[in-house]
This record gives sequence, C-alpha cells and structure tokens, in this order.
Amino acid sequence: MAVNRRHFMTTAAAVGGAVLLAPPGTAQALTGTALTSGTGIPDYQPTKASLDTHPVPRWYKDAKFGIFVHWGIYSAIGGATPRSASEWYLWYQSFKDSAEWKYHRDTYGENVTYDDFIPQFTAQNYDPDSWVRLFEQAGAEYFALTSKHHDGFALYPSKVTNRHSLAYGPKRDLVGELMTAARKRGTVRPGLYYSLGEFFNPSIGRPMRNFYTDKEIPLTGYKPVTDYVGDYELKQLHEIIDRYDPELLWADGQWFRPTDNPPWRSEEAMAHYYNRAKNRKHPKGVVINDRFDTHFDFATYEQRTNPTMDPQKWECCMTIGYSWGYNKHEPDEDYKTSEFLIQLLADVVSKNGNLLLNIGPKADGTIPGIMQERLRDIGAWLKVNGSAIYGSAPWVRAEEEGGPLGIRYTVSPGKFNIIVLGAPSGTLTVPGDIPISATSRIKLLGTSGNLRWTRRDGKIHISVPSSLPSRIANVFTVDWNR
Repeated sequence: MAVNRRHFMTTAAAVGGAVLLAPPGTAQALTGTALTSGTGIPDYQPTKASLDTHPVPRWYKDAKFGIFVHWGIYSAIGGATPRSASEWYLWYQSFKDSAEWKYHRDTYGENVTYDDFIPQFTAQNYDPDSWVRLFEQAGAEYFALTSKHHDGFALYPSKVTNRHSLAYGPKRDLVGELMTAARKRGTVRPGLYYSLGEFFNPSIGRPMRNFYTDKEIPLTGYKPVTDYVGDYELKQLHEIIDRYDPELLWADGQWFRPTDNPPWRSEEAMAHYYNRAKNRKHPKGVVINDRFDTHFDFATYEQRTNPTMDPQKWECCMTIGYSWGYNKHEPDEDYKTSEFLIQLLADVVSKNGNLLLNIGPKADGTIPGIMQERLRDIGAWLKVNGSAIYGSAPWVRAEEEGGPLGIRYTVSPGKFNIIVLGAPSGTLTVPGDIPISATSRIKLLGTSGNLRWTRRDGKIHISVPSSLPSRIANVFTVDWNR
C-alpha cells in the first residue's frame, strides 16, 4: 500500500516567537480553493479569463510525485540507436538519411511501414493492477498514461477513428483497464496524456507515405474528416474526459497544427473538463498542464528543473533513461541513477514543483526491470523521508550553495526540514537564520532519538550520527512544536 499522506499546507508558522513567512505571493499560489460544491460556483466559460479563475487542487500541490507512461506502436520498434527517442521514430524516419531512416531500411526493408508493427504491439503481458502496485511502491501519488501520442494511435476505442487499440494490435481498451485498476485500488490518482496534433494525418495536410518511394499510403484505421480540430481532436478530448474522468489532463503536440493553422479551440475542452468535475454530487479537483496553448494550472519543465523557487505551481517531467518510449538499444549505463532521481525529487519539491518521472513499457506490457528498480528505490527513500516531501511547502529559499553537500529546505506542519543531498559526517553546519528556537528538537528521519546541536558563530551546528539511513539523501527535521 502507498504511504499514508496527510494533506496540508503551511505558509507561516510561529517559531520561537517569530513568524516564518513564505515569499510574497507564495501563499496565494500555494493555497488554492478546494472544490466542495458546484452550487453557487459559476460554470467556467471557454475563455482564458474564465479558465484562469480555476484553482489548482490541493491534492496536486501536495502529491509531489507522479509517473508518466509512454506506450504505443513505437514500443514494438524500440528505437533506432541508443540515444534515439523511440516515440518519435515515425517522424525522424520521414527524413532521408536520418539515423531512423537508415536503420529502418537496413533492418526491416523499404517496403515495411510503421503501421506494419501494429500487430507486434500485443500488450499480451499487460497487467494493469501490477502497474498500479508498482506506482504505489514508488510512492507516486498520480500517473499520466499516453491515451494517444503523436502517431495518432489511440490506446482506447475512439468513435471518430478506428486507429486504436481495440480495433488493432492488442484488441483491448488499454486506457480503460488501467483507469479501472487505479480506481479499484484507490491509492494513485489516474491521469491521461493526449497529443493535440499528429505526425501524419490526411486531414492536417500530411498523409502517411512510404519514406523511401515517397508514395502516399493508407493510415491504418483512419476515418476521413474535413475539420481535424472540430470533428476529431476536440471529440477525442471529450471522449477521454467523459469516459475515463481523469484527475489530470496532460496536453502535448500543440505544434503539429493543421496546414491552414486554425486555433485549437482548447478553451472549449478545458471548460467542459472543469465543469464536469465541478457539477457533480461530490465535486473534485482536476488539473491541466500548459500545452493547450492558452490557460494552464501548472507550468511544464521538460527534461530540466526550474533553477529557482516559483510561486506558480510547476512540474518537471523527466525520463529515467534517454527515450520516453521503450528503446531496446539503450544500455543500462545511460539510465539515470537512483541517487540522481531521489536528489532531483528533493530539489524539485523545495522549489514548489512536482516530479513526473517517465517509464516506457515494452510492447507486451511489461515494464523493464531497471525502470522498476529505480521506482522502488525512490519509494524506499520516500517511505522513510516522505513526511518532508508530501504536502510540504517551500521555505523563503530552497537551497544553500557553495557547501560540500547540497542542502534543500521544505516546510511541513510544525516542522522544518533540512534535506542533505548525500551522506554528511561529523557535524552538519547550516546558516543561523534556520528557524530553530532554544526548545526545538532535531531528529534525523529513519533514526530514533534527538540530535545534539549548538548555535555559535552565527551558525547552527548539528551532530551527525555515525550511521545514516541513506547514502543518497538524509532529512534532518526541526520540531517546532517543542
């Protein structure tokens, strides 16, 4: 089972007669308004001004850690080189003499097309319940599955196209099965990714073709439409909203516009999403990212972290390896270490962000062992140190620079957390403005008893035990309730 999280938020706390305040504007950005009832709350209108009144839900602010899942036809191909992004294989293959173009020609031949791999996308070993259990073991609070990536192949049965996993390949509603498994267990909030645009689609002026003969070829499952946005993209967004009721809606691919460059009309889908969450017997908070080209609830930092603390809620989405989709060529040494990922999580959270960490399952639905290992390592660390992560708030600054070990700060109810990136020894020295009073007690999470500490020379010196819970990151927590 996932760790039991207490949902809370602290932006000011009494500390030894003083008041610890978050930076200007932080309280408003972090607090939000809970959605408790649709009664008396006006419906959201499809305008940026109306949508911008939507509060970021408490659960998302407190969650801190989620799992991204890229899965599709590209998983059956598995990339072209150790450093290729497998989910972009189709697009890169379309450029003559690219690594993908050459690899495909030499490995499969010029007459084998991308869609010829659909039967190999079998999902035969796909066990949605085991996925959710793994997410729990990782300590994740939510996930986002690719309902449709840029290749246009949906992982659910869509009425506006037959290019989906129930008609071809697995012959299963892959999205529905995972959403059902998540809700049955009730431990990890389910979310969905959706690509607004596509690499190739006749209705956006880019039909599928053979990249060696340049001959136009059919797009498997395609149903002709004249209005890509109105008759296809918006209808698919409504399908996944109404059918699967995701807690999070993660847009992407907004740059693949139709040739006549019409607006995406995303405000219509977002208003529908918000109103559907609000206008029910038990309203719930939902959240969207910043790739709808208009309103957003949180900013997206892809493959990088925000260098500074930001009162606007943000999310770092990062891969465990190099590719987002499964890449069979990628060596283990190219995967990010557990040390890097755990320290990244601490850094992101200290700056008011969430970490959305990506995995790429194989075509049969199994998750590579090295990815499972990384997730379980994060979960083991969170099991000990999660009280400094889940539901925490930033302090007036996120970190200390220039020391031998990195230090990050978070604030929890009645506690101030000093997260040391690494394994300190002897004495841990921190600046004297750390909120600690003469009666405060300091503990090292994962150990028993209080630590000795002194204040001298304008600094605070904490005695570090000889045996530490972690070589990766350790949390020294100041108890303000003393």
